[in-house]
Amino acid sequence: MRWRPGAPVTAHAVLGFLDAAAEIPPAQRVAVFDNDGTLWCEKPRYTQLEFFLAQLADEAARRPELDDVPE
Repeated sequence: MRWRPGAPVTAHAVLGFLDAAAEIPPAQRVAVFDNDGTLWCEKPRYTQLEFFLAQLADEAARRPELDDVPE
């Protein structure tokens, strides 16, 4: 594995963490992936998009004439 130039302490800490994780049974492991400093939700879509789609479905249920709009 290649590391960018920088403090070797970081590389050592990451590799040490991964080695320690090997002792945890796979069924008890949880993976979290970070993207731009925020944690993603379970689904790989933005929270704002989920909110918009839910609001759109609610509005379409209240206003059936929206279903008649051509695509």
